Amino acid sequence: MKGKLDFRELLEGLGEPYLFVDGSGMVVYGNPPARETFASMGQVEGKSLEEVVANKGLAEALARVLEEGRAIRGFPLNLGAGDHERHLLASIYPMDTGKNRGAGILFRDVTRLRMLEEREEKALTISLVEEVLSRAFHQLKGPLTGLRGAVQLLEEGNGDPAEYARFIRREVLRLQQLVEDALDFSRPLVLERVETNVHRVLEEVLSTFKHQAMVQGVKVERLYDPSLPSIMADPFRLYQVFANLVKNALEAMPQGGVLRVKTGLAWNKRLLPGVDTLSVRVEDEGPGLSPQVEEQLFSPFNTSKAKGTGLGLSTAYKIIKYHQGHLWYKREGSWTVFEVLLPMAR
Repeated sequence: MKGKLDFRELLEGLGEPYLFVDGSGMVVYGNPPARETFASMGQVEGKSLEEVVANKGLAEALARVLEEGRAIRGFPLNLGAGDHERHLLASIYPMDTGKNRGAGILFRDVTRLRMLEEREEKALTISLVEEVLSRAFHQLKGPLTGLRGAVQLLEEGNGDPAEYARFIRREVLRLQQLVEDALDFSRPLVLERVETNVHRVLEEVLSTFKHQAMVQGVKVERLYDPSLPSIMADPFRLYQVFANLVKNALEAMPQGGVLRVKTGLAWNKRLLPGVDTLSVRVEDEGPGLSPQVEEQLFSPFNTSKAKGTGLGLSTAYKIIKYHQGHLWYKREGSWTVFEVLLPMAR
């Protein structure tokens, strides 16, 4: 019929790769950009999606769409390697043409956008490292001045040498911590991912601070979800994160209170397509943060502590980001809450 809309012609003229896959996972149709993108496979029709795209994760995402009848948008996909690497985002939509029930997959090439983002990230990282080192050297002046004064008084024979020795030891430890924190923050992380039980890591942290909690009269409550499986993560780095959060919570309650550690699934907070999210909340009854500190919460050297380096939370934030997770702060009534979100992809 004249004027009848031909969807095949529309798909042929589409500038982005498009595949139609039937209910068994076989590619029924691929438009010219799709054939060009996946040219190494030659003919795309009549092959399984995993053969054409060479990505098991995408095939699993397709299976979920076909089973649940719900679309998945923005599934990340990398093709090639080195200078020929391409970054795509795939959106999978369930479809029923009457004759065939399957799914349409539209690919968006974001390689150029990713390259621009990486350049911006590198420039930002260099700028941030410069700022960290500049502020670190600025903070070194205080302890160094104190050490010089103490050594001078020792040389002159004034005062108690034992007291000066204790002062010098404290300041040297402070200098060591400052330098280590600055270096740890400024250099890239290398994660050693292994199968990790988050509850075991939390128990190690709470055991470390058990004496401090008892001395301060802080009651520790554990609200763990025992059904949570292990995840692939770096347990040492996660220990660093949770130790920092527990330490901050205890310091916020010098006169006692309740420290609550809670785990569970964050059903409404997905970090990766089709992947559940693990939530770890560290809650305390302290006064919370001032608006000035909260505004720059995860920035380096942002601290309200007299002798803090201001790198603890910024390093924790960096570690969680390297795990493709998120760390955030909020007030819930009388509670101060820090929540760590981690993808549960294995």
